[in-house]
Amino acid sequence: MEQMSGASQRIVIDTSTSLHITSSHYLSITIGSGKIREKFTGFDLSSKKLQDLASALSPINIRFGGTYADFLHFDPDGAESAPPKHWDQERQDLDLTFDSGFFDLPFDKDRANFTMTGALWDNITRFCDKVGWDIMFDFNLFYWRNGYWDPTNADLLLRYSAARGVKIPSFQLGNEPNAFFHNFNFSIDGDILVQDFMILKNLISKYPQYDASGLYGPDVTNLNRHESSRTYLKNFLRAGGCDAVTEISVHHYYKNGRTATVKDFMDPILLDSLLTNLEILLNITMEVCKFHKPFRLTETSSCYGGGAPKLSDAYIAGFMWLDKLGLSAKYKVTHVFRQTFFRENYALIDEQLNPNPRLIEGPVFNVTTAEPNQLLRLYAHCARKGFYNYPDGALVFYYLNLANQAITFDFAQYGNDAVDVFLLTPGDAMGLTSRFVKLNGQPLVMKDSKVPDMPPKHETGDVTVAAESFGFIVIPSANIELCKRYHRS
Repeated sequence: MEQMSGASQRIVIDTSTSLHITSSHYLSITIGSGKIREKFTGFDLSSKKLQDLASALSPINIRFGGTYADFLHFDPDGAESAPPKHWDQERQDLDLTFDSGFFDLPFDKDRANFTMTGALWDNITRFCDKVGWDIMFDFNLFYWRNGYWDPTNADLLLRYSAARGVKIPSFQLGNEPNAFFHNFNFSIDGDILVQDFMILKNLISKYPQYDASGLYGPDVTNLNRHESSRTYLKNFLRAGGCDAVTEISVHHYYKNGRTATVKDFMDPILLDSLLTNLEILLNITMEVCKFHKPFRLTETSSCYGGGAPKLSDAYIAGFMWLDKLGLSAKYKVTHVFRQTFFRENYALIDEQLNPNPRLIEGPVFNVTTAEPNQLLRLYAHCARKGFYNYPDGALVFYYLNLANQAITFDFAQYGNDAVDVFLLTPGDAMGLTSRFVKLNGQPLVMKDSKVPDMPPKHETGDVTVAAESFGFIVIPSANIELCKRYHRS
């Protein structure tokens, strides 16, 4: 791999102005509707270990959605449902093809429909309330009546939830509509989807508990790769989508999980595909909406198709994830939903509930160096107060060192001030593909149900970090005025 141009880099952080302000829910997560279909097999919502892990992420948004959301039928009594009328008769007569070659979605068309019972929904919502997760629920778009979305089943779920005081701050309708024709041999045009969102908006307005909840769509995927995604988004916005949704939602993955390599995960050009994606999104929204319409990544991870085996669940995946958080914040993305919390190769935890490889919040700052290099990626935010009780003006700097040599950061801007270092390196001899992580040289391992302590290393002056590593450096005494204002607000 390319060598760094110098062993030392002077870091300059412009804290006079903020590029963006991230919320406490900026980092969010997903659980695919397919897990509801499986009735959370292998996922014990009463597990103390699981609850401790989930609580450690709070406050956070949880999205229940994805492809199987468009096959979900809610029945409060738990009776087996007849297949929902997903398609009009003409489309039902088609020999529908569930193509696994593009998005790796292995559907059986005769068994795709499924029922979520009231009892299961109660378990899900009680769990979310207990661990402090705010729900974003993705409704089944494939219910149709007279050419538009039929809200009857959605109304049933809302009525059931409202009667039980269930909080649902966010809603979606459908998943990746730009891919419907490829995957299901039919389309729902962008202008029709706008009308469908208006039906949903009218529906939630009937419920005082949900009339202020946000709507997020259209959930198109990878604008940088698919012309169909760009066209669909433009058509959706031109038809009134700028006003129909609270924020625009899109999905992003770097690569197909079946073909991804170690080199891909460390490739700055591939990492910059997210930058291209966000620039396209920003340009489209400004062109069509004529103003900055907020947007969020409602499903994103390293590789599509469930992730890359032995990579998406390894230390090396941290490079993509940390870079995504930093770059998205600079581009004013309001929330980044990590796909997924449970199962698959890119999950945050595995089936034994062991964590796979939050300090940031508020204002986002620009970082520069004397010798810019594409193998060194740098970001800075205000430090989050909660876990470490940092002072209001504390600053957190985080980095990805993609090069194969160590580098020293010179924080002359802050003199010889004490800093807290959180250096994350591979946890064993497997190196970049290790399933474990070390913090400042010590393995991070859960004991029973307890999330491990994550103490920083205290240093002063320059900080040297390892080759091919990532981490965080907090400057508690930075005394950043914008950070103090944020924490006081």
